[in-house]
Amino acid sequence: MDIHEFDRLVSEDVKNLLPPEKVDYLRLPSNQHKWRDSLMRLVKNLDEQIADLSQDETQATKSLTGHLVTEYKINSDEKRTKVGRFRFYVMQRLAEAERMIALGEDSQDPDLKMADFLKRAILEHRTLMEQHEFEPTPIDLALWESVEGEWGFLGLQKELEDY
Repeated sequence: MDIHEFDRLVSEDVKNLLPPEKVDYLRLPSNQHKWRDSLMRLVKNLDEQIADLSQDETQATKSLTGHLVTEYKINSDEKRTKVGRFRFYVMQRLAEAERMIALGEDSQDPDLKMADFLKRAILEHRTLMEQHEFEPTPIDLALWESVEGEWGFLGLQKELEDY
């Protein structure tokens, strides 16, 4: 999964739009640093948005007249409030990520430990398949997709019948 896709997942997690398996995927021990870094990029982006809103408001008040300035400030304040609220929730997730990293794997939920173990096993399977130039089957490909949080096994029965 590329960084942009991962960042999108992190943003959706903050908005509580992710299914539970994707939420768990972000919190895997092997993804915790990546998750934290993505949250930090998101905070930086939100801070830039707030600064840009303030700068735009300053420019607008110089060039607009009376009621247009008031309307612009109201809209700008609403946007700043929305961005600030989202930033608050991002900071909560960032605190969660920092806490998980600081506590280390020993504090992990046993299910997440097992998920991380299985992820590493699947990645090792893929590495060995590629090193020895084995042709992956549709089952292998579906398994490898699961590392990215995708369930590639739907419709696989039909594909295997034609294989």
